[in-house]
Amino acid sequence: MKVPTMRRFAMASLLILLLSGSAEPANLIDAFEYPQTNVAQDVWDVQGERGNTPALSMVEDGGRLVMQIEAPFASDPNLSRIYIDRQVDLDLAAAGGFSLEVLSSNPEATGSMSLYFHSREGWYSGSADIASKGWGAVPFSKASFRLEDQPIGWNKIDAIRIAFWRGKNTDFFLRLRKLEATQHNVALIIPAVERREAGSLKMATDVAEMLDAIGLGNDAIEDSSLASGGLGDRSIAILPYNPKLTSEAVEALIEFVAKGGKVLACYQLPDKLAQSLGFGELKYRSQQNKGDFAEIRFHATDIASLPPSVRQASWNITTAKPVGYNAKVVGQWYDRDGQSADAAAMLVSDRGAFFSHVLLRDDWNAKKQMLASIMGHLSPMMWKQMAEAALKDLNTLGHLDSLEALTEFLKKNDQHGVDLATRSGLVKLQEAKQQFTSGHYEQVVGLAKEVHQDLALAYVKAQPSPTTEGRAFWNHTGTGAYDGDWNRTASELSAAGFNMILPNMLWGGVAHYPSKLLPHSRTFNKYGDQIEQCVAAAREHKLEVHVWKVNWNLSTAPQDFVKQIHAEHRNQVTVTGEAEDWLCPSHPDNFQLELQSMLEVARDYPIDGLHFDYIRYPGRDKCYCDGCRERFEAASGKPVEEWPSDCYSGQRSEEYLQWRCDQITRLVKAVHDQAKTIRPGIRISAAVFGAYPECRSSVAQDWPEWIKAGYLDFVCPMDYTQSDLSFIGLVSNQLKLVNGRIPIYPGIGQWRLPNDRVVGQIYHARALGAAGFTIFDLSHGSAETFVPTVGLGVGRNPALPPHRNR
Repeated sequence: MKVPTMRRFAMASLLILLLSGSAEPANLIDAFEYPQTNVAQDVWDVQGERGNTPALSMVEDGGRLVMQIEAPFASDPNLSRIYIDRQVDLDLAAAGGFSLEVLSSNPEATGSMSLYFHSREGWYSGSADIASKGWGAVPFSKASFRLEDQPIGWNKIDAIRIAFWRGKNTDFFLRLRKLEATQHNVALIIPAVERREAGSLKMATDVAEMLDAIGLGNDAIEDSSLASGGLGDRSIAILPYNPKLTSEAVEALIEFVAKGGKVLACYQLPDKLAQSLGFGELKYRSQQNKGDFAEIRFHATDIASLPPSVRQASWNITTAKPVGYNAKVVGQWYDRDGQSADAAAMLVSDRGAFFSHVLLRDDWNAKKQMLASIMGHLSPMMWKQMAEAALKDLNTLGHLDSLEALTEFLKKNDQHGVDLATRSGLVKLQEAKQQFTSGHYEQVVGLAKEVHQDLALAYVKAQPSPTTEGRAFWNHTGTGAYDGDWNRTASELSAAGFNMILPNMLWGGVAHYPSKLLPHSRTFNKYGDQIEQCVAAAREHKLEVHVWKVNWNLSTAPQDFVKQIHAEHRNQVTVTGEAEDWLCPSHPDNFQLELQSMLEVARDYPIDGLHFDYIRYPGRDKCYCDGCRERFEAASGKPVEEWPSDCYSGQRSEEYLQWRCDQITRLVKAVHDQAKTIRPGIRISAAVFGAYPECRSSVAQDWPEWIKAGYLDFVCPMDYTQSDLSFIGLVSNQLKLVNGRIPIYPGIGQWRLPNDRVVGQIYHARALGAAGFTIFDLSHGSAETFVPTVGLGVGRNPALPPHRNR
């Protein structure tokens, strides 16, 4: 990504300062309120990637000028994104996040948006979806920003980029009216780049989403800024996963606590900081058996609104004991069988709290209530803020955006129990409002949760349940929801109205069955042949089994197998020459391994289908190995003069892109042709990227062409988004691409949404004309919390998947 250059930047910057004036808040970055179009064009450079430059202008909206950018994605079919750049000189180290006010004339057609900050040698990049119609403030937490190349620091930002990616092939416009840095009362401490471990930002992002969901805005602050006062006057600092805190950061946190601040730490806590909070004797403890740490039960009556229990499938913990500042244990771990694990899960003191593992996303609603209770206990002034948010959130349930719309929806339904749950919820809502008026904010949070439970129950029961529909569940572990007990998994899925299970039984370099081609997994060694057990249980409970393979990816393969692949030069290589643990799709031995391993399953087991996943390259910058050059030159009949630049971004890039697509497509075709010969009636399907044609140009996944050629019997686009507008846009585009040729079962990210919102996306999929849905991911937690929800309404009646009759 190039650093932007601007025309007449100095004059334009002066105009911005004069226009902004001292009345604007100090955290304003740009108000997008330029007096004329030419002034805006002097400050912001507009570009179209792989297409023409879109128009940028100033227009009046709501009594003020705003910036408008045309998005001609229909008129310019090669356009992959539009973006605007501006040079700046900013220190954003103290900012915890950013907010961009944006309006799209067609939000369902809008792809994702990205916000970039350039810092000398690289970029910080964050992404988000437009979640509402009309004007809306889109938040970007620093915790969610990725690194591109090597930015030197948030304190030296020299350019800003705002980008909008292709969604639907539709022309529309976007308007911008404010970009600002945000600061809140809660600091989320994230590791500086040089100390950042795998997963640390994801864990911080999960906590940030949880805080947002309970109404507490939060700022991601790098630990390197703590010693220089990065916490400012915030009242709570959270350590979501910080295993490498420097001594300077520890001292800054100790000083923060001494001055009255509070710290909530998760999993890793340096001894000196732990002592300053009142916790000691920290010891690592790993599970001996899966499910040793499955549930937290609370017993502190003096902490308002704590849930009785919270489910969390942790695999190891750090135990601790109270040693000072009125510290005490308020929650204990229990195992999957309900037996005490004799380990503290949550401790609180006058100075903070300690949770003995990282906060995971399972049992989302109870986890939110737990976090709200701890935050309110540490800082009682936050109860009002959380109470306001809890009441406001009751306006959004399922696919509906107001209580009026919900009650109207429920009135039209006469399913058993809907009216009773509705009346119960509305009575509690009135009580919650009275408690808010009386200033009993902590009671409001608990009551609002009960209101949501009642109204959500009414909502899920009110859903129709057609008798022809694909209802599938992906299972990533390949062992079902309960290790060693496929019968229980199949029984519960069938009882809830599901008719398909898609279990992940093989990868690029490992198998959960006695494969003659792939190394056997530890899962197979411990639990036996998972395909055999799954198929037997599914047959008994009338479920279809479509065996899921993760193609090409070697991340779970034994190291000796991976080393062998590298030694034989069969792995992928990036455009800059780095080796990757992925099989190169163009290598003939890899093609045969992928093909024959899938045919082995079709030949040896009475399955209903084979299901592709990762049927793509990992990114646009792969594969550029020597073998790819040799095979591409042979296929094209002419040498590449400048390798790999000619094929990556030069004169032969489009030709090479098509060749990459061909390497993926030929495997889909071969499996289709040969599997149907081996087992007539077998169905071939795939989990594919939701955004097309971006996935064709980035990862060479040209899945609509597979459908046109007849290689797939149904398709499951992975439409994992928390924005219903984005979900609607994705599914609408996919239905047009498929054009009725085969059923489409959109994939919904259940782990990212409350149960009623998952049901809401099922509602949207049905309303748009999809033939079913696929849920990710079946686990012990989702089997307990989500599967029964489907059985109450969506899956109330048994259904036949429509691909069965094609």
